[in-house]
Amino acid sequence: MHTKLLAATILLLITSFSRAQFSFGPKAGFNLSKLSFSNGDFKTSFKPGFYFGGFAHYPLAEKMSLQGELLYSSEGTKEKRTNANISGYITKSYLHVPVLFQYRFYDNLYAEAGVQLGLLLSSKEKWGSGNKNDIKKYYKSSDFRLPVGVGYNFKDNLEKLGVNIRYSFSLSHINTVTVGGGNLKNQVISIGAQYRL
Repeated sequence: MHTKLLAATILLLITSFSRAQFSFGPKAGFNLSKLSFSNGDFKTSFKPGFYFGGFAHYPLAEKMSLQGELLYSSEGTKEKRTNANISGYITKSYLHVPVLFQYRFYDNLYAEAGVQLGLLLSSKEKWGSGNKNDIKKYYKSSDFRLPVGVGYNFKDNLEKLGVNIRYSFSLSHINTVTVGGGNLKNQVISIGAQYRL
């Protein structure tokens, strides 16, 4: 009985995916990221970076769909001490798993929102002409974010290509120790493209 039920469930899932035209492919782009800092001793600004990975797209209805992604992202922040004439930067790498609900509201233009789990792979800091220091231990191993964005899927000869702009931010602080009595959160603006195979 259980075997038949399992087989029927698998068959139903396969049928649903084929009817819904399940699709997947690579995606990549550039980002601007910074750490928001709740302390007046430091000033942060956006630092350029990049991301790449893959996506899986599953339509739910005529205008609604779900998209899951697996992305490597190079992020960080530029920083400056307000009480000293010295500046530096932080470079971090994350493995992100976003899951987004997408709604097509005009032609091939859509809006999206969802949740995103990021796993910290590395974090290094450099001040002035000094050496890079490993500061991974001062950050949480994971970062839970809220991503929102808009995108467009091209038509005709470019129907497999899509572009997207997205903003994501940490829902809670990411540091394990307070820095000058303040907490840190990630903010990232990403712009990129994806291609359906």
